[in-house]
Amino acid sequence: MKKLFTCLLVSSCLCATANAASTVQEGVVKSSEVITGEVGRDGRPVLAAGVGVAIGSTIGSGSGNDAAKVAGGLIGAKRAMNKKKQTVYGWRYVVEVAGELAVVDTWCDKPDVKCSSVNKESPVYVVNNSEVIAKTE
Repeated sequence: MKKLFTCLLVSSCLCATANAASTVQEGVVKSSEVITGEVGRDGRPVLAAGVGVAIGSTIGSGSGNDAAKVAGGLIGAKRAMNKKKQTVYGWRYVVEVAGELAVVDTWCDKPDVKCSSVNKESPVYVVNNSEVIAKTE
């Protein structure tokens, strides 16, 4: 029974891997525009300070406990203030692929950094309808 189960599991994994193939299509960029989005969240210093005080209260006793509470509150508030939303830049391309227009959004690798685009009328590869790569000849 264990062998049968193992065989079924392995064969289903192999089938899933075969279906995960990439699609690559050739096309031409018809237009492009910058797009933006936000990632992350706003820090909540008061809440984080409260959590820091609670954690600090478990450390030490007497005046050492009071110092741990103050340090925990300050550390928590400082960490929360450092968390900020970040802007993510990318490009929205309209690409002609096999006589039809396709819209493909691509995002830059790092937040708050702008990346270069592909020029209009440039030949490109569209990978999995999520990435545009300039075609080099």
